[in-house]
Parts: sequence; C-alpha cells; structure tokens
Amino acid sequence: MIDYESDYDDMEEVPHIQLELDIRDVCQIYRALDFHEKNGNIIDENEVERLDSVKDFFNRMILEYKYQIGE
Repeated sequence: MIDYESDYDDMEEVPHIQLELDIRDVCQIYRALDFHEKNGNIIDENEVERLDSVKDFFNRMILEYKYQIGE
C-alpha cells in the first residue's frame, strides 16, 4: 500500500479529487468504511484517525440528504 502520509510535506502539496456521487453511492461507501472499521486489521493510529474522519464526512452527507428531503 502507498504511504500517502510520507509522500507530501504539507497539505498544499496533496492532490485533491472531485467526485459526483448519488446518495446510493455515498451510503455504500459509508457502509464499506463502517465495515472496514469494525472488521479490518487497522494497526496504524494515523489510519484509524483518517478512517474516522472520512467516515464522519460521509455520514454528514447522508444526514444532510435526509434533512433536505425531510426524512
């Protein structure tokens, strides 16, 4: 696996990617992140923090969607 943490000295150098996802894709990615968090063999504390951060981001997208549609 690529060690992204050591490849870049600061956040300005980190490449960013823009995606368009429908809500089903967002939910699927969230479930995959949740599964990996619960069942994966995560040893590196940095990976745990990054996983929590990304999972939280996807959860907020789901909550925003539910708020927008009035669910």
